[in-house]
Amino acid sequence: MSGEAWNDALETELTFSRIFARHDYWRENPPSSVLLTALAVGFGVWEPKARATDDAVGALRGLFPAGRF
Repeated sequence: MSGEAWNDALETELTFSRIFARHDYWRENPPSSVLLTALAVGFGVWEPKARATDDAVGALRGLFPAGRF
């Protein structure tokens, strides 16, 4: 959501504390796309696609029985 290109430099500098700091910042200052989506849903002019069902999540988990990639 930051608009940055995901590259090797960003990946080496991005830590969990930096990710959490970004999320805290975005919670107070949402990116335009998130804000516009929330407004569209709130005013009823757009409806998001349905979330994955339990069956879909179970099928995905079945692909990784050990619980990791």
